[in-house]
Amino acid sequence: MESVAFDTLTFDHPAACRPARLTASLHLPGEMAPLFPCMVILTSSAGVQRHREHYYSQALNGMGIAALVVDSFGGRGVRRTVADQTLVSGAQMEGDAFAALALLRADPRIDPARIGVMGVSKGGVATLNTAIAVRQRWRGGFPHTFDLHVAICPGATAQHRDPTTQGKPIFFMLAGRDDYTPAPLAIEYAERMRATGNRGIKVKVYSGAHHGWESIGPLFDIRDAENWSCCRNLIEDDGRHFVTAAGRAMNEPEYQAWARIHCVTRGARAGGGTPELKQRATGDLLAFLAAHGFCR
Repeated sequence: MESVAFDTLTFDHPAACRPARLTASLHLPGEMAPLFPCMVILTSSAGVQRHREHYYSQALNGMGIAALVVDSFGGRGVRRTVADQTLVSGAQMEGDAFAALALLRADPRIDPARIGVMGVSKGGVATLNTAIAVRQRWRGGFPHTFDLHVAICPGATAQHRDPTTQGKPIFFMLAGRDDYTPAPLAIEYAERMRATGNRGIKVKVYSGAHHGWESIGPLFDIRDAENWSCCRNLIEDDGRHFVTAAGRAMNEPEYQAWARIHCVTRGARAGGGTPELKQRATGDLLAFLAAHGFCR
């Protein structure tokens, strides 16, 4: 494992934020190869965790895939965003992902034609956003896109009105008993993406699983968690949120204030994972990557 530092990217869209100096850990397989495929791993709102982001990097390395675990929090002076998701926004993590993509494309050890992105929960939201075509237009000429996307338990209360993707494969890995980022919303989003022409979308629901199944052991309560699962809205092409319950579109600050009064709740359940579930889900992830040419 080696540590790398880079500057995040910002783009000319409504949620653009100040750049930051970030760090990431690059995990390379033990056996050298001419060019490694690579996955950028974005964190959940709990930040970089050994049992989650580093676990996935090790699993990827075992299949000959490099992994870059991006820490979107530390460089911004944040430890976690569970209790306040605005401390680091999804747009900031999206900019981090593309900065990482540019970094990897310049690395002679990485295959520039096989770089994907994945993330759990908050990282899953950012992962889906990297796939949306209108957001690429917001990036104002940034030339590169990811070759594959894996979103694990992503929040899907905010969906783009135009969900057209850039046509690359997307794997939704969902928990059937998730009360934090409910699976039915993500299934709906996947179906809307398919309807725009992307036939490379796969959805897998683990029926007995809860949010954060990577945590093996008893189910636990996250009492301070901001829960946005009731805050449904459509993201317009200009970046505003159209909230059906309010009957109007709002800019980002206005929407954040409205939601905290009308739909954000506190608390969620997570964990409850088993070694068998974790192994099965990881096997599905690696099989998806292999089916799209990401294994040596």
